[in-house]
Amino acid sequence: MTAQTDALADVAEPGPASSSRLKVVLWGVIAFALVVAAVAVGHVWGSHGSTTSTPSASSVDVGFASDMSTHHQQAVTMASYARDHSDSADIRTLAYDIESSQTFQMGQMQGWLDDWGLIRNSNTGMAWMGGQAHVGADGLMPGMATPAQLNTLLASHGKALDVLFLQLMIHHHQGGVQMAHYAALHASEPYVRDLAQSMYVAQSGEIVQMESMLRQLGGTPLPPPA
Repeated sequence: MTAQTDALADVAEPGPASSSRLKVVLWGVIAFALVVAAVAVGHVWGSHGSTTSTPSASSVDVGFASDMSTHHQQAVTMASYARDHSDSADIRTLAYDIESSQTFQMGQMQGWLDDWGLIRNSNTGMAWMGGQAHVGADGLMPGMATPAQLNTLLASHGKALDVLFLQLMIHHHQGGVQMAHYAALHASEPYVRDLAQSMYVAQSGEIVQMESMLRQLGGTPLPPPA
């Protein structure tokens, strides 16, 4: 085989490292496209879907969009790692679903904030939930993983990764559904209530799914958020 043929063979049959890098690049392109599309959707709703005045900075709508975006961002970080490093096809599929859906939702909420002329501010102490949830002493919203837990996850592999990912994501979703349920009931804008309700339904279903997967691995859920 000639040197030229060898080179062509190397291009045609990339090794595991090249394949892994390609997947990362492709997901980066997909994620960017999701955010762009979602921000556009958010702009449409924020500009034309409203039947009332622009929500105030202290409203449920703004607090939900801001805090849930930050909440989602951690979930995307955890899911992205599990998607790339788990040995389980089921875990990778679940992680991809969470990553893609929450990336899109973050884009929608950013679109709202842009049209409302506001920036994301997660230093509200969850005041928009009327005392039904609060930021903990560690500065984290309900269900969020601590820096130590996140660092452990991002260094895990094999079964240990799968178990910890499920434990942390169940806990994360349990906090998220509290926030989504409150916004679905109390936000002023119909499109905010609709997205919050869809999050509540989707994440409630994923909690049941993940609890079953965790039991099959011999793991147990963490205590639910206070």
